[in-house]
Amino acid sequence: MTQRDTELSLNLSPENEQLLRRASKYAGFESLSEFALQAAVEKASRILDSAESITLDSESFDPFIADCEQPGPPNSSLTKAIERRRAEKAKST
Repeated sequence: MTQRDTELSLNLSPENEQLLRRASKYAGFESLSEFALQAAVEKASRILDSAESITLDSESFDPFIADCEQPGPPNSSLTKAIERRRAEKAKST
């Protein structure tokens, strides 16, 4: 079993507690804590996957790759963002 260093406490309404306990039982978990931990980790993974990845359909893939390989000139918003980043970097050094 994995060593755990942090404790998380939840305040649940009676309805939510009952819902989680029933689901935990049906899923075969020995404890509500194990069920809640797995559910939270799975949800966090889905959120991060969605936030940190790009999914393209097959029709969009080739044009996307072509734009990555030969991008057009930067627009004014990108140019301003680059200038701000350079200024921030210069201040921090």
